[in-house]
Amino acid sequence: MADVAREAGVSKALVSIAYRGVAGVSEDTKRRIFATGDRLGYRPNRIAASLRSKASTTFGVFLLELRNDVFADTFDGVRDVAEVHDKHLVLGIGEIDGKRDLRALDNLARSRVDIVIAAGLLASDEEIRDFAASVPVISVMRLIPGVDSVVSDNHLGAQTATRHLLGLGHTRVAFLANPQTDGYLDRQRGYRELMREAGLQPQVIPSAYSRDLAARDIGPALDSPDRPTAVFAHNDQAAMGVLDAAASRGLRVPADLSVVGYDNTAVSKAPGTELTTVDIHGRDLGREAATIALQRLADPAMEPAVGLSLPSLVVRRTTGQAPH
Repeated sequence: MADVAREAGVSKALVSIAYRGVAGVSEDTKRRIFATGDRLGYRPNRIAASLRSKASTTFGVFLLELRNDVFADTFDGVRDVAEVHDKHLVLGIGEIDGKRDLRALDNLARSRVDIVIAAGLLASDEEIRDFAASVPVISVMRLIPGVDSVVSDNHLGAQTATRHLLGLGHTRVAFLANPQTDGYLDRQRGYRELMREAGLQPQVIPSAYSRDLAARDIGPALDSPDRPTAVFAHNDQAAMGVLDAAASRGLRVPADLSVVGYDNTAVSKAPGTELTTVDIHGRDLGREAATIALQRLADPAMEPAVGLSLPSLVVRRTTGQAPH
């Protein structure tokens, strides 16, 4: 703050007043202060400012993307709590490859939100902790040490999905894997562990988060002579890509190929799709994250909170007995 005041030619008190949104600073002076702060990379501690002004009213909400319904479900849960407590919501959207994470978070900080609830962050743990030092973050769907987090037990969910396929007699079960980045390793770990416990060879196929890329990446496995009889995909969008690839090859689901997704999004429930999937209860995650955000605003010094929920398997028409 002192650097901003010196560069802008004003007092530290005036900088504080401007960033807190308190009356008494002219528009021209505010513009100069904010421009200087942006140039110097200054981000005020929003919780401290809120406590001083008694006006902590805004949740920033980061969603990785808008094409995956699990993020819409999470947003609905956040809104359920925010509306009851009269909190405003400011939305920031990333990109499916994670390259806009930090930019979107910075935009929320510049909007002077009090706290950020972030669903689907792909930036590194270190980058997020650095950001959270100035604007507190509640991470949803990903456990970040040292940061408030609300997660579903992905290790358990992956083992539940894999166990379901093994119970149907499948021995060639492939896992279409998400990119292995900080915080997103448990689904693959759960699958691998259960396959090895069953005395079976894991088949991990690296892929991305989009339906089109999933269809492309599963193709060679479906074309091989010893193709898998079941595919467990890291999310519902990827599972839809597997269904697309199977249809283009004339494979019947589930007679020739069983498919399991993850997240239980709207697309999985659609008539004609009826995808077997793991429900992470996204709306509940959003509600829990918003509740922790309220607690964090009330007690900035509290220890990092971790909310852990249990996923559940939803069996629909895309899984069946292994072909003979």
